[in-house]
Amino acid sequence: MMQVNHSGAASGSVGASLTPGLSARPLDGVARSDASLKITRKEQSWPDRPLISSQPLRYNVQLNRQLTAVQQANSFLQATEKQVLQLSHAIARRAGTEELQQQAEKLQRLLANRETLSGGTVDRQLRLSLQNRAQVSFTLHDGTALLNPADPEILTFSLAGRQRDISAAVLKGDTPQQNLLQLNQALGKWGIHGSLDSWQQLRFQVDEQRWPQVSQHLSVQGGGNRYPESQFFPIRPQPENSLEQGLQQLLRLPENAAAFMDTLEDTLEGLTQQRRLLQTTRDSAQRRIDSMATWQGETSPLDASRQLGEQLQNGGYATLAQALGGQANVQAGRVRNVLA
Repeated sequence: MMQVNHSGAASGSVGASLTPGLSARPLDGVARSDASLKITRKEQSWPDRPLISSQPLRYNVQLNRQLTAVQQANSFLQATEKQVLQLSHAIARRAGTEELQQQAEKLQRLLANRETLSGGTVDRQLRLSLQNRAQVSFTLHDGTALLNPADPEILTFSLAGRQRDISAAVLKGDTPQQNLLQLNQALGKWGIHGSLDSWQQLRFQVDEQRWPQVSQHLSVQGGGNRYPESQFFPIRPQPENSLEQGLQQLLRLPENAAAFMDTLEDTLEGLTQQRRLLQTTRDSAQRRIDSMATWQGETSPLDASRQLGEQLQNGGYATLAQALGGQANVQAGRVRNVLA
């Protein structure tokens, strides 16, 4: 993440270290030539930043996090889209098995490192998750039985790992909605939330960080109706189908590569939609950056520096004393920016 100027100044504070090749251009007052300021907006890498920020530090921190998330997501989605296209072209021209495997393995490695490369901003389904942590959607093999009205039953869920944790749900069997509420109250302590989709099928979501534990160590003990009462019964969560799972099948059976084209086309369409959403976020962030600028013209910082210098030179003892008193309460970085 880029460094924020604690004075609130944006001399490299908004975007200086986010994108490789984006050089920081600190404000050097009158020592800076007019020619160096005449850089068009098109020549600058995103995000364009104001020369001096008028917003307090806390706003800069929030903006920096947003910019970092946007750039990480954009970088990963762009790389994924490129690799999906290369694999799609290889299948379309009926490339050899060796080339298909190479292209599929490249895409598989990219997806395997998704969480790190995207900074957690893209989930398993290649959907953006800029504001919240990425989630994993999953179903249970006999999930419908949990909601169907039946005799009242107490379900005791267990989540093992470093230590075993227990949570119970009392299903009174009145309506599916009431049973779902009880399940969410019991499983919510582990960040698991259930809901009904448009087909009235029960689906759960959990934080991607918790998914390995939930997928391997979640079990339940019932009262003999839905689940046995003699022992804990392992629950086998089934994650939503992802591109990574399809690639595993392609690597096992490269001769069936043509059947994988529909999946790749759907993936490309989804990536296009996500990048459109990302562009909307970029535009919003750029407008916020523009609103932070206090200098409107290219020469405004130089003019302000000259005026301040003249005022200090000709203002007499009282003005100079006031400036020195103010300088004592201002961080050195801001003083250098303004009085350079």
